[in-house]
Amino acid sequence: KVNAIKNGTVLDHIPSENLFKVISILRLNNIANPITFGMNLESSRIGIKAIIKVADKFFEDSEINKISL
Repeated sequence: KVNAIKNGTVLDHIPSENLFKVISILRLNNIANPITFGMNLESSRIGIKAIIKVADKFFEDSEINKISL
């Protein structure tokens, strides 16, 4: 349903209700990179999920750790 990216970061299996929280925490509204996100996608692992793909961006561990809390 969502095309692959050649270079960048994919955040998968995000609970759909947390999608916009993750976007806010990572400040994705402040970057110029192409961003694809989807919500309410089927997941055999968690039922319904969200996904974020950010082209040409690799997050630091400290940035990703913010969303794990």
